[in-house]
Amino acid sequence: MMKRISKQISIFLLFSFAISQDYSSIDIYWEPEFPNKGDEVIIYADVSNSESFKYAYQMNIYLSIDSNNYSTYTMNRDYRTGMFTWTYQYNINADTYFQIGDNNSDVNTIIIKDSETDLFISVKELLLLKDYGKAISLLENISSDYSDEEIASDAEFMIAEIYLNDFKEYKIAADYYLSIIDNYSKSFSSVKKSMFTLGYIYANYLDYYSDAIDIYKKFKLTYANDALLPSIDYELELLSDIEKSINSLLNSSK
Repeated sequence: MMKRISKQISIFLLFSFAISQDYSSIDIYWEPEFPNKGDEVIIYADVSNSESFKYAYQMNIYLSIDSNNYSTYTMNRDYRTGMFTWTYQYNINADTYFQIGDNNSDVNTIIIKDSETDLFISVKELLLLKDYGKAISLLENISSDYSDEEIASDAEFMIAEIYLNDFKEYKIAADYYLSIIDNYSKSFSSVKKSMFTLGYIYANYLDYYSDAIDIYKKFKLTYANDALLPSIDYELELLSDIEKSINSLLNSSK
């Protein structure tokens, strides 16, 4: 799906389907709705209803000012709203065309390197090429070289995301998330994200309901004022009947 943000405070839909994948179930929107030149725009992509993109490890946004040559940027998962909303923040200074897709999207793009000192540049390029083996190997090297530092936890989190979203290896992914939680500082962003994601995997993929409830409650104790708490409370509400059944069985066995 391609849309146009205009400095003349106009937004137009240019193409409904830019490539073969189905974009009709993606909710794409931005804030402010009617930007002016120089405004900071946040573009959102809610893929919760998309079979093609719901479990994508990485979502990319492709930006262009001429609708022909596109630059590739990685979107960020918005954990405040759960697992399936991606965002990209952009200062608009000219009419801008954009397209959103995953690593399988066929777009005529130019990869822009945000910083030559970014240790994850090569990893991101390998992921765009779907060379997961080399990407994981590089991430393991980063984790080893920066042991105990936040960048190591970020590298391991990326490995977990690959196993979760690209390989659908939920148990392996869960083991990585648990390792991150157990071995790194709770102040690291990747630890908080791992705790949230681990609870989701336990509840929705592995049927480890007791473990899901425990990890969600641990999240609430560890991050008492976090913006993710409404999502945690929602997940716990969904698990409440199961928790009652588990407690009933435990009490009857005494």
